[in-house]
Amino acid sequence: MTAQRSDLTQQMHNSSGSFELVLSGVVLGVIGYFVDGWAGTRPIFMVLFTVLGFAGAAASVYYRYKYEIAQLNEETLALQKAARHNSNPPSPTSKGRSGQA
Repeated sequence: MTAQRSDLTQQMHNSSGSFELVLSGVVLGVIGYFVDGWAGTRPIFMVLFTVLGFAGAAASVYYRYKYEIAQLNEETLALQKAARHNSNPPSPTSKGRSGQA
């Protein structure tokens, strides 16, 4: 049960970028529509806020992606280093020398 919840949570986290891209532009576009109605300047603020919403969401998704890729690269390098360290057996010349007089 816990594994299923963890998988579902991870899938929802991975899909949040698509919702962010769409909803930020739509919500800011609606806000811009009301600002245009209040200021009497249709459709300047609606278009401006929509573009800024999409641009901000795209930048957010891009930087979040870069951060996650950097984290995965660090983990991969650490695992590779640990695997190399564990796969190198001690050399035969280092064994037995300490016991000789």
